Amino acid sequence: MYWTEGGTQKLRSATLDGQDIRDVVVKSEVQEAPRDVAVDSAQGKVYWTALCCGLRRADLNGENEEVVANAEFASGVLVDGDALYWADWMNGQILRRGPSGEEEPIVTGLASPVDVALDAGSRMIYWSDVGNARTQRAQLDGSGVQALNMSWAIMNTYGMAIDTSDRKLYMTDFQKTGDFTGSSSDYAGRIIRTNLDGSDAEVLVSEPGMSMPYGVAVDPESAQVYWTDRKAGRIQRLTLKCPAGTLEVASRMNTSSIKVVHGAADHGSSIQVPCPEGYNGTMKLACNNNKFSVNAGKCGKRCAAGSVPLEMEDSTFALEHPSLDDREVLVSDCPGHLVGSAEFLCQDGKTLLSNAGCRRARSCPAGQFLLGHALVEHSAMDHGIMEPSSCPEGFEGQYFLQCQDGSVVQKHGEFSCRATCDTTGSLWVDDGAVEVSHGKMIEGGTVKVVCPKGSAGQGVYLSCDGGYINVTESTCQRSSFCPAGVVTSGSAEVSHDNLDDKELLILACPDGFSGSLNIVCRKGEVEVDRGSCRRGCAAGLVAQESSEGGEPLNLAHGMLADGELVHLDCPDGYAGRPAYRCQDGNVSRACGDSDAENAEGTENEHEAKEEGECACRLVSPTAGTGDMATTEGLRSELPVAAMAAAVTAAVLLLVFTTGLLRHRFLKRRAMAAAVAAAVGDMRDMPALTPVAPPAPSCALGLPKVGSFSGRSARSTASAPTAASSHTRARTDECIDVVIDQLTLPPYWATRDGIHIFPDPNRIAEVQQLMNDTWRSRYTRDRWLVAGAERVPLGCRVANVLRVENHRAFTRYANYKDGLRMKRPGPCALFRSQTSDRINLLDDDVNERYLFHGTNPESAQSIARDLFKMDRAGSCAGSMFGRGIYLAENASKSDEYAKEGAGVYLGLCAMLLCRCAMGEVLTVSEAGDTQETVRAGGYDSVCGDRLAAAGTFREMVFFNEEAVYAEFIVIYTRVFE
Repeated sequence: MYWTEGGTQKLRSATLDGQDIRDVVVKSEVQEAPRDVAVDSAQGKVYWTALCCGLRRADLNGENEEVVANAEFASGVLVDGDALYWADWMNGQILRRGPSGEEEPIVTGLASPVDVALDAGSRMIYWSDVGNARTQRAQLDGSGVQALNMSWAIMNTYGMAIDTSDRKLYMTDFQKTGDFTGSSSDYAGRIIRTNLDGSDAEVLVSEPGMSMPYGVAVDPESAQVYWTDRKAGRIQRLTLKCPAGTLEVASRMNTSSIKVVHGAADHGSSIQVPCPEGYNGTMKLACNNNKFSVNAGKCGKRCAAGSVPLEMEDSTFALEHPSLDDREVLVSDCPGHLVGSAEFLCQDGKTLLSNAGCRRARSCPAGQFLLGHALVEHSAMDHGIMEPSSCPEGFEGQYFLQCQDGSVVQKHGEFSCRATCDTTGSLWVDDGAVEVSHGKMIEGGTVKVVCPKGSAGQGVYLSCDGGYINVTESTCQRSSFCPAGVVTSGSAEVSHDNLDDKELLILACPDGFSGSLNIVCRKGEVEVDRGSCRRGCAAGLVAQESSEGGEPLNLAHGMLADGELVHLDCPDGYAGRPAYRCQDGNVSRACGDSDAENAEGTENEHEAKEEGECACRLVSPTAGTGDMATTEGLRSELPVAAMAAAVTAAVLLLVFTTGLLRHRFLKRRAMAAAVAAAVGDMRDMPALTPVAPPAPSCALGLPKVGSFSGRSARSTASAPTAASSHTRARTDECIDVVIDQLTLPPYWATRDGIHIFPDPNRIAEVQQLMNDTWRSRYTRDRWLVAGAERVPLGCRVANVLRVENHRAFTRYANYKDGLRMKRPGPCALFRSQTSDRINLLDDDVNERYLFHGTNPESAQSIARDLFKMDRAGSCAGSMFGRGIYLAENASKSDEYAKEGAGVYLGLCAMLLCRCAMGEVLTVSEAGDTQETVRAGGYDSVCGDRLAAAGTFREMVFFNEEAVYAEFIVIYTRVFE
């Protein structure tokens, strides 16, 4: 066998048992050190690669050395008759040198191929591409490239060998285990074997002593595989067969010795053997490097009938049991005056009492107990014992606790603990889940204490009264959320999504019901804060008694909404129109309602109410013609009145809609005028067009409209507004056009300044977003920026910080308004992998959440001082121009993330930013797009390297105000 030694710059040889070691080639310069080796036994030649000097060969004894190819970045070499193949790791190629000496690439476009192997039977060449973490193969002319399905395990394959007789592929693999120390323990290696198509992959060797396996070779005749360990500096081998024989093993609980007869097996395979007579079970033996070992299963001895002692205090009880098989479980009632049950377990010939449920009343262990707002310690107590104690420091009073069958309860509730005003200390709120510290207080004073870390809320309000501290209000709660589910209102069931703690959501009632529900999440439970769902009324008949008595009259009505009032016509021969109202599915009389009186306020109706309580009145045939004419006249006038009311309503609706549309148009024009006035340029602004009709249209009371982006429904009532100014423009008429005050996200807790808060309720949501957008794809930026050799499999979010920077958010909101004024309608929709995630954003300006990788210290600096265009491209280049680069894939932004220092040691950071993309220019090739965007046709750029090279899409912004860093994500990388 032949191998290379980089440390001594040697190519050496030895026999297959490691004897007769010889130096074949020795170099004095490090750059000339042999690296990869291949042997052509037919021609008596040995080939090797060098770091600087191409591909060389010599006789098997090292003589007649010559250069056969000027391959500067050669890695891996194989010989096939007169042809020579190798990998170019820098340029991503597989090359061939033919018999006449011509060199040509047969496969291109790879990332970092490092080794090659030949399947002489099928005439195919295999190679390992560590840059893409995959293994591929092709025909010897480079056609028919296929990727083997090995991504499950192989990340750093630097050695490959093929056993053509067994049709198996052998590979080395290693991974970094931790921080680099320079020792062999920095890496953990494996030898992996698969079928030639990559299926049935198995780990042949994986042990702590294996550090960095590099080269590999197989000897089919002796069924052995050899490999070099680059870090440990040694050569190892593995025998792939185990002979038949007898294996002596212990019984399941080591109570006896058992001899098991087994047959032959291949390395890595297992055989099943039965246990000998008198034992239960089977054993699975695994073949590993010429030796069998127990892989699974045990042989257990049976247990004879008998008894097991149970000791309780000063007494011993004998619990009897029948004969049991090994591992058999038997449950039996406890004997005598004991309560509960006992569980027996047979363990390899010995019966054990696995669960002694027999007991007397239990005592109470030492622990803590919540008394009001004091968390007190108590010692261990026997059942029934009552323990009087004085209150802890900072509290006055005494209390009594009693143990009741393992549970501690308070006795004599008139005794308790009260916090004193003249000492500092702690109070416990949220049922003892949150500890809040307080200082000394003066009599009659009040103080607000902020919620401590690990809880959420607006704080705890304390007051001092009579020398004692009272908790007047507490909103601090241990962080929690409510999972998606269903709330009920009457017979209606309404579904809701996940809610953060204290989050308020408005839900519409389902079909067939009217109204809405305001729900809120409190301590993990969803409650209905206000509102209800009420059922409408189906069409049908109601029974109406006439004022003269007699048989009830049936009055027909149509389908009614809940709360709807209707006046029903009496049948022929009767006068009147009694009022009915639909109430939660039932139609009932409503003649006494004020609404009914207002709706039917005619003189005739008042007379009907006085005479028959809104009942149908019988019309006498002998009545005067004047009365009958009055009734008939009323009925004939009703259709005319209804038609007039409908026309009036339609006209009012048309006027209101026209005014509202006109108002919104004037508002957009006024906003544009305000912006132009702010920069001192009003020359090109057209005058506002007068509104018609004039002053009377003011009675419409046109609404002032605004919008904000948040998780709940879009309503200005639930969100704080920033203390920023607004511009009011007035036309010649009396319609006010208002640029609304800035509406903040509803979950913000402040109104001005710069604040960075931990937001633990966001961790699970952000973790899921990063998981969904993570793609393990290697690009050159990961090496150029961080020097990383491989892509993490994912990440684990440690914390999420919410940024409330009011100055930056105001600039960002103004930028979005500017995008709207640039165009008559919404921007062309641009979808990203982060669309519709975290919060509801504004699609009309293509507002999206995007990632930006950095380090923890820089993340907080950006959050406070904004992105700076003068620093654009200073860390990671500028493929599409000097701008602010963000990505829709968390794994892409991770390429630029770096670990922090101090408290952030080992932690990376990523910004999750709101981005107003506006009109997006999509390009696939590199080039400066800044001027195209600044010309006004576009607002941002999508660098689509996913379409061009199969990597990622990057979003580029050339305006600092287009990006707002709302969340700082602190995380660690996950490699396994």
